[in-house]
Parts: sequence; structure tokens; C-alpha cells
Amino acid sequence: MVERRFRRRQLLLLAIPVVVLAFVLSFRAFDPKDPCQEPSAAPAAQTALLPAGLSFDQIGTVTGVRKDGRHIIVQAVTTKPPDEASVLIQDAVTAAGYRFVGADSEGVEAEVFFSLGALAGGQARVEPAAACGSQWDIEAVLLDPDAVP
Repeated sequence: MVERRFRRRQLLLLAIPVVVLAFVLSFRAFDPKDPCQEPSAAPAAQTALLPAGLSFDQIGTVTGVRKDGRHIIVQAVTTKPPDEASVLIQDAVTAAGYRFVGADSEGVEAEVFFSLGALAGGQARVEPAAACGSQWDIEAVLLDPDAVP
């Protein structure tokens, strides 16, 4: 009888840490505030604002697009390092009819500059995501080709 109680107590003492560990790990795995979660893609109504031929498919996830006067502002998130992301942005804006003008990369962030005809076409900036070290935020400001006379 005493031996049975002792075994039961041992099992209980072993079970408590296992249950607590399982709870903590499951909570962390499903934490909605996890900063490194997969970003949510922008709705189709927003991505429809992208200039014809501009695709971020090879770069990352477009999380938002809006128009501000003659400019289209694109927000995106990538897991590619800034140097690689800036080259992919160059390719993407070139495919959309913009002309690559230059780039500046400091390893932890990068900027890409482009033109549209004789006009400054815009720039894209890649910088570390504030909340997640394995992701980079992209903000591209493009001159809307439909707004150019």
C-alpha cells in the first residue's frame, strides 16, 4: 500500500512538469503575437493597384498596396537578405517597364532607385523587420505609369 502511494506520487511529480512544458510549448507555437509568423498577403483589391508586369512573387509577400496621388506604395515582407532582395527588386521593376538607375546596399539594409521614362520612377527600401530578425520589410514607392502624361 505504501509502495503504491509512493509510485503514484512519483508519477504525479513527473507528470506535472511534462504537462506544464507541453502547455508552454503549445502556447508558444500558436501565439498570435509571434513576430516571425508568415505575413498575411494583401487583398486582391489592393494588389490590383500594382503596375502591370510588377510581381513580387520571387521577392516575398506583398502585405499592402495603396495609391497616394501619382504614387503607388507597396509594402512587402521577405526572408531574403537585403542584397539578394535588392537584385530581385531590380528585376521586378525592370519587368514592369521601369529602368534601374542605381542601388545602395549596406548589408543590413538596401535601396533601389529607378526611373520611368525621363521621370524619377521611385525607390524601394529593404530594412530589417523591427519584430523579427529573419524577415526584412520592403517599402517601394513607384510613380504610377497611368498617372504619367
